[in-house]
Amino acid sequence: MTLSLALSRTVLQRGEPDTLTMTLTNTNDHPVSLSGGACEPRPYVADPHDVTVVPPGGDWFCIAVLVSRHLAAGEHVSRAFVWDTTPFAPGVYSAHAAFSAQGVELATQPMTVRLN
Repeated sequence: MTLSLALSRTVLQRGEPDTLTMTLTNTNDHPVSLSGGACEPRPYVADPHDVTVVPPGGDWFCIAVLVSRHLAAGEHVSRAFVWDTTPFAPGVYSAHAAFSAQGVELATQPMTVRLN
């Protein structure tokens, strides 16, 4: 299993939205079934001081709903999150994604986003 992150833009003006697309891919040669929370995968954004600002306070609050994902070999599932940059000061931010389900823990490398 792999998790990847794509950003719609890496340089934007304050107030412009940025879409973070998280993609979970079954890299196995067999189907995989995973049960996890409804918020998986989860996006995170940290400010120039490395303080998590998305989600506020650093932790996602999700309703306790389990979602079963059944992925064939090579199949992927994507989830998009729109980051509203309006309340944030200009600076260099970092974005990454994480996924957790049934002992599978994945995270992407941070990506830089410049907010002007």
